Amino acid sequence: MSSILEAIAEDPGLYLMDLQGDDLRLQTMTREAFHRSIFLDERIVHGGRQGFRAPLDAVLDGYAGPPPAERPIALIFHVAQCGSTLLARALDLPGRDLVLREPAALRSLGVMARLESAEGADALGPRLRRLLPFVLSVLGKHWPDEASVVVKANVPVNFIAREILDLEPHAAAILLHFPLDSYVAAVMRTEGHERWVDTIFRELRLDSSPWAAASPPRDTAERAACLWFAQMKAFEPLPAEFSNVRSLSAGAFFDSPAETIAAAAGLFGIELEQGEAMHIASGELFATYSKNPALDYDPEVREAREAEARSRLASQIGEARTWALAARDRHGLCESLGSPLVGEAVPLLG
Repeated sequence: MSSILEAIAEDPGLYLMDLQGDDLRLQTMTREAFHRSIFLDERIVHGGRQGFRAPLDAVLDGYAGPPPAERPIALIFHVAQCGSTLLARALDLPGRDLVLREPAALRSLGVMARLESAEGADALGPRLRRLLPFVLSVLGKHWPDEASVVVKANVPVNFIAREILDLEPHAAAILLHFPLDSYVAAVMRTEGHERWVDTIFRELRLDSSPWAAASPPRDTAERAACLWFAQMKAFEPLPAEFSNVRSLSAGAFFDSPAETIAAAAGLFGIELEQGEAMHIASGELFATYSKNPALDYDPEVREAREAEARSRLASQIGEARTWALAARDRHGLCESLGSPLVGEAVPLLG
């Protein structure tokens, strides 16, 4: 067990896949396998390498890795369908940084925290207070020639963003988001996307959240509005309370990709060569679909798709706005998120 504990604590090639019941799922990886894996959940590309399990409590009892503040990670928090995969891949530069896209173990903690909140408990109960520093410490491992680790999280992780930053107060983080109208157009543009909204709403028990108590969402458009509003309330205080947190409108990223890449790299401590940000933004990555490079997908395709979705979903967007405006009147909401990474802060509700 001691050799496994040492590898979990120190070996960047031993990846914490997920937490399942009383076990940890671990996966052996190469540096190239991390780069090839667009996502690090069940879609991971490990090349058939060995995976195994270890007893969770025994690992927690014996873990001797550094606390998160001594092994900091940079974070991309995001609301989904807003370019986070594209930004994370643009910053993935082997030999300079290690980018982890959607680690399932961290997502699991976000879901667990929401379920505890729905039951009336603190967001982090005793077990989560033990698990979160461990998971962050393990995710912070990297190869010696790489200066930083960047974690692109999942939607459930937004609900423990404060708890993560409390453990790493100087961590650099980006809050990538859409204003409401663009968000609804993005997350309801197909039936599959609508199913995602309904599924994540149920999974996170947002019907039991304070934001939904006075006006329970009646359909997918209102559930999308509630999901967006809950995430904005989670993001709202962070730029003022943590010095290295920056907000980023998805529109600003799409309009100025090279400037955004350069600013994000600077925030995350990733060294870029002269003109490298522009080279990345004008390259193949930005001409294909970030989640599936086999598909062509450039700014013109994205803009046409968004315009079509906004036109077709005009009534649903209006319904979502009505719900969100009422929620703002009840609970308050800032006009825009502070400390923009690039450009001007964008009004959240127009």
